[in-house]
Amino acid sequence: MRRSATVLSALILTAALAAPALAADTAKAKPSRRDGCFFADQVRGYQVVDAKTINVNIRQDEAYQLTLMHSAFDLETSTRIGVKSRVGSWICAPQDASVVVPETNGSGRYQVREIRRLTPEEYAEAWPRLKKKPKS
Repeated sequence: MRRSATVLSALILTAALAAPALAADTAKAKPSRRDGCFFADQVRGYQVVDAKTINVNIRQDEAYQLTLMHSAFDLETSTRIGVKSRVGSWICAPQDASVVVPETNGSGRYQVREIRRLTPEEYAEAWPRLKKKPKS
């Protein structure tokens, strides 16, 4: 009986000491669901780079560049677009998203080929902040 209590105590102590290390490894190996993902309805603005590329603004200091598989006919002249999620609400990978562009003969839906988060420098260049004038 005493021997089983000793073995049980040793196992509990080993598990207690190993738990923080295992938790740290899990945190490193598996990034948060939020990293690199956004909801389609979080898009607050967009910027056309060319006929196949747009930057979408998600929130202050967070934007993604979406590269389409094919050129969109009226993308450069359109005043609005839609970003749709194909599965659920999250957009984490190119196959999750499509861009809807109103066109002269209806609307075109374009599959996204690549999604890339803009760096802070690219974001600042794409959406420069308005500087307030000092009060005189």
